[in-house]
Amino acid sequence: MFEAVLFDMDGLFIDSEPDWHEAEAAMMKSYGYPWQDSDQLQCLGGPLSRVSEYMSKCLQGTPSAALLAEQIIAEMDIRLKSRISYMPGAIEFSQKILDLGLPQAMVSASPRSLVDRVLSHFKNNHFQTTVASGDIPRTKPFPDPYLHAAKVLGADISKSIIFEDSPTGLKAAKESGAFVVAIPKFFSIAEEPRLKVIKSFVDIEITDLELWSEANHYELDKLS
Repeated sequence: MFEAVLFDMDGLFIDSEPDWHEAEAAMMKSYGYPWQDSDQLQCLGGPLSRVSEYMSKCLQGTPSAALLAEQIIAEMDIRLKSRISYMPGAIEFSQKILDLGLPQAMVSASPRSLVDRVLSHFKNNHFQTTVASGDIPRTKPFPDPYLHAAKVLGADISKSIIFEDSPTGLKAAKESGAFVVAIPKFFSIAEEPRLKVIKSFVDIEITDLELWSEANHYELDKLS
């Protein structure tokens, strides 16, 4: 079986992408910019530094990326303070992982303040550790956050499994060396020997984890 299970947060474990879209669209509209779905796709998966830089560029550099980042964090904090929605099957799957005794981590490109805001809603926090943007020098799309989480959990990243939903997150996950499961919603991605694609957590059974773990060991043996 895998040594650890690592989850992305926005759009993967919690259904926050609609809130991000609404908050970003409203903020950009206030500056006279018609935020489109194509703009949102450019920003999918963050990190916030890249999103705010893209927004500032759309506005010809005024306001600055730093100011836009502060504004969007403040708006998202208000939204996440009132309520969060879990992605279908996410909590139930996390409980199954807990029952197996496998360590879990939430690894996000969102800032620590928003990650902690989300965690405050959890009745039962199954995560032994969490990693947010700013906790370490580099965030996604670099693999560093996942490597850091695995290290904290005492797990071999190559024998761990990562669940991701965005191109940015998947790049980080794949480059970490872990086995990866994608749950994409706004784009397509092809499966690879150590990359599987599913529709939602509802589709996963423990037997799937066992089969993926066996496949992972087989592929790693081929590389050794």
